[in-house]
Amino acid sequence: MSTRRGLTLVLLALALAATVDLARHALVYRDLAAYNRALAAARYDQAAAHAGEAGRFAAAYGAQLAGRLQEAREIYSGLERSGTTSLAVAALYNAGNTYLEQALAIDRSREADRVVPLVELAKRSYRDALRRDPRHWDTRYNLERALALQPDTPDKQVIEVEGRRGTVRTVVGGEDESPWP
Repeated sequence: MSTRRGLTLVLLALALAATVDLARHALVYRDLAAYNRALAAARYDQAAAHAGEAGRFAAAYGAQLAGRLQEAREIYSGLERSGTTSLAVAALYNAGNTYLEQALAIDRSREADRVVPLVELAKRSYRDALRRDPRHWDTRYNLERALALQPDTPDKQVIEVEGRRGTVRTVVGGEDESPWP
């Protein structure tokens, strides 16, 4: 009789554990379904409520679409270190897009000094994304657009800015070099 009772308790414990696991999976499924519905309806603020990196990416993308580019960049910068390669590449690509978008909105004839660093930052983001996934064609295309705006110059060459004697701009070249430690 005690063996039967012990077996019954073990089976009840297994059934309880399975029920708890099933309930947890049902909650995860419900959360993912709500996230997907929000994305499909372009409600990125609702999708941002999703836990984890996917929710943060949705928040960044929503900020980017709303024109809050700096806020979007801050969120993307945290996602660039993601262990998920596709998410890290998407974050780098979108960060590059924020810089390029901001650069394209500036009148180059009046404020070229503001455009150059933004395009350089966009190129850096695109190159970092391509290091992680060399086959990301959207990134390749946007890197070409950025290069058309601001072609690379030979490494570490100092160039005088026209119309401003004594003012120079240092172009940081080389994909593997970084001015920061």
